[in-house]
Amino acid sequence: MTIALGTTALLATLAWLAGVIWFIRFFRPPAIEVPGQVTLLLAVTGRTEGLPQLFAALARQTLRPRRLLVAVEAETDPALDQVRELEHLLPFPVEIVIAGLDDTRSQKATNMMAACARVDAGDDALVLLDADILPQDHWLSWLATPAMNGAADVVTGYRWHALDGAGPGRHVVAWLDRSLALGPRFLASGLVWGGSVAVSRDAFARMDLPGALSRTFSTDGAISRRARALGLRVLTRRAVLLPTPPEGGDREAIAFKTRQLQIVHVYVPSLWVWLGVALHAEALALPVALLGVAGDAVALGFLAAIASVGLLRAALHDRVTRAVGIREGVAARLAQLALGALAPVTAPAAASLFWTSARTRVIRWRHIDYEVLGPEQVRVLHRRTPGDAA
Repeated sequence: MTIALGTTALLATLAWLAGVIWFIRFFRPPAIEVPGQVTLLLAVTGRTEGLPQLFAALARQTLRPRRLLVAVEAETDPALDQVRELEHLLPFPVEIVIAGLDDTRSQKATNMMAACARVDAGDDALVLLDADILPQDHWLSWLATPAMNGAADVVTGYRWHALDGAGPGRHVVAWLDRSLALGPRFLASGLVWGGSVAVSRDAFARMDLPGALSRTFSTDGAISRRARALGLRVLTRRAVLLPTPPEGGDREAIAFKTRQLQIVHVYVPSLWVWLGVALHAEALALPVALLGVAGDAVALGFLAAIASVGLLRAALHDRVTRAVGIREGVAARLAQLALGALAPVTAPAAASLFWTSARTRVIRWRHIDYEVLGPEQVRVLHRRTPGDAA
């Protein structure tokens, strides 16, 4: 039994390590950047802690956007006043769209649909972004170039958590999320992350994005499904990893990751199953550790190997962190190295986090509770004041 458990856990953590090594091997800045007219679309609600830093980062882009469309749900949304306070930071126009309410889809989908009505023939590409990212100066050019030069129809990146000041819960979430970001791409082939996605002019017309979003909870899931149905070319650009500073505490981080995994469960159930299998295989490090404590020498050997691989994974994660422009302090870096070495604790914690997404009927997102019965079976159960997550 010891050999079976140890071998399974070791192979699982080696598979994650292989994904990291493969990622780093091909992680390099794009060689081609082209000019073009790009409109940004930001759907936002409530006051966002990182919005001033996001606007400052957008102002530094080497590819200057044509304009920024900001969609909010109502005149009373605190996001509206915050955007008006900050729009002077941008060297390009800001257009604010009041979306209104609809109880048959997520509010983010409603906001995006309203903003999509402003897209016109002057846009070579539409870029969707989230409010919690902190993009590098070349981000927009790297993301939008393949959509503008015909290399791809839809281009997406992924987030990379910045962890200075983060608590233990957020560190566990970041460990899992970083592993997913660097994991085998074939499992998530064709999926987009809505926090950073470029859509070419032709693809936008073919997709009928407002129609794709009209009954959805997850805008990412709806875009992915429509792109697959149309056979569009979806490119995951490895160089586009977006620093995402922490916002809120451990509870908010866990709620965020639970919701992301719930979305995968609803929209790509096969991927959710594969992820569960991988996480639980790695979590077998816990019974291996218990056998080692009981004096099993073979278990101790497996445990040492698993811890060594985990530590190497964490060191490579740290290398990627620095490569994307994040300079974390000693405490944050040591915490991630400890999580890598403590596989018997880290892996079961990640598996436990996975199981928080098993139930998908009711999902809370920001100030709204939704009933989600399927990819296009959504209704609002309860609304609170925008900006109130309680």
